[in-house]
Amino acid sequence: MRSKIPSFIMIPSLLSVITFMFYVFCVSYNHISYLVHPITIFFFIIITALLYVLESINHLIFIKKLQFLSKEEKKKILEENEGNYFYRFYRFIFYESKKMNYDGVKKIDHGFDGIIELDNKLPMWWVHLFYITIVFSAIYFFSYLLIDFSDPYKEYNIAYKNQLKEIEIFEKNTPQVTVENAFFKKGLINSGKILFEENCATCHKSDGSGNIGPNLTDDYWINVKEKDLFKNIFSVIWNGSDNNPTMRAFGKSGEIKGNDIEKISSYVYFINKQSKKPLTGKVPQGVRITNKMESEINYT
Repeated sequence: MRSKIPSFIMIPSLLSVITFMFYVFCVSYNHISYLVHPITIFFFIIITALLYVLESINHLIFIKKLQFLSKEEKKKILEENEGNYFYRFYRFIFYESKKMNYDGVKKIDHGFDGIIELDNKLPMWWVHLFYITIVFSAIYFFSYLLIDFSDPYKEYNIAYKNQLKEIEIFEKNTPQVTVENAFFKKGLINSGKILFEENCATCHKSDGSGNIGPNLTDDYWINVKEKDLFKNIFSVIWNGSDNNPTMRAFGKSGEIKGNDIEKISSYVYFINKQSKKPLTGKVPQGVRITNKMESEINYT
């Protein structure tokens, strides 16, 4: 007859296992809201009550079994169940290694190197750790086969679909900027720089000095669509360039959203207006536009 595990250990442990299994099921099938559903809470209250009833029955069975044991066996069981449970658990795990007796232990002679190895029993803590790895691997294996919790490909698909839904909700609640309501925002310069380097630096270089595309830091405009420089930048990114098909319509095609175009435009406007220009830049292209000419030029 083995020592009895106290109820304050057994009930929370079983309840934790059931809760974890329910959590895995909810996450696997994308029903995380079920965790706080009133029916779920009622279910766990019933489970807790049943566990308490089972532990009470188990305790009665334990007391009943004691009556059929001899005095020596009964005394041994009662002594094992006395004192602090955590101390008894610690003693159970490490007892074998502490009382190890080297007399009479089988010795293994390697022969070739003169080393004699003691064929000791494995420490209890090591054996229990090995059992835990077996249990964990079994749980993981069946989880991989039966549910989506440990399948990385299914987890990726679920996460990807959730991200698309979040983007859709965000775009619905946050209208995209158009050329009519776009304007320069200093707070968007840093994020605009990141987007510029990802989408525009290949043709214009990261500092805007120009590569196969024109220099964006000078006063020369190839495409004149708007009277305001910032809106002109936004318009070219949105509609593309009539003079160069390489500069495609990023906004009209949906490749870059209006809010991101506003960020890029803010960065381009910033590097165009700042006094510190790149040391080297592509030769000017288009027509030089001054502040005075911006209000007089014939826009197309």
